[in-house]
Amino acid sequence: MHPRWPNIESVLKYLKTTFSDLFEKLKKQFPPPHEAPGHEKRMATMDTILDCVEEYLLQIVGKLGVSSKELQGLTGPFKSGVKHVVVTIGDLIEQHPYLACALFTIVIGMLFGKEILCIFGFGSLGPVKGGIAAWLQGCLFGPAVPAGSWFAILQHFAMI
Repeated sequence: MHPRWPNIESVLKYLKTTFSDLFEKLKKQFPPPHEAPGHEKRMATMDTILDCVEEYLLQIVGKLGVSSKELQGLTGPFKSGVKHVVVTIGDLIEQHPYLACALFTIVIGMLFGKEILCIFGFGSLGPVKGGIAAWLQGCLFGPAVPAGSWFAILQHFAMI
């Protein structure tokens, strides 16, 4: 082992302690949903949270011998971007909850749509024998699925 490198067990112990402290401190920043803050409060809360996370990261990298000044130069733009995204999402949820739900559903569908279809038995070569999709096809359509039907569209998405 290199003489300047810290012992991995001590690093892991320090990380565990540091992250436990950080999470306990951050729990106080998240109110129950019925007390959700407005835009200005959300901005201030995100500043507090991101400053806290930065402080703990600087402690960790300091223990590892990394220059905290170098890290601070990188965290500024990152904190600004994270704050903007989180506050914008919070504003959207607060002002347009149904739109936010629809967008969330679309994003999840785009990210995991094929996997979800696979779970229901829509395979890359057609309905999987013994799966829910095969059962539905047999019950609702028989061997001939109408082109453009919801079943045909789902199967098409599973095949691409």
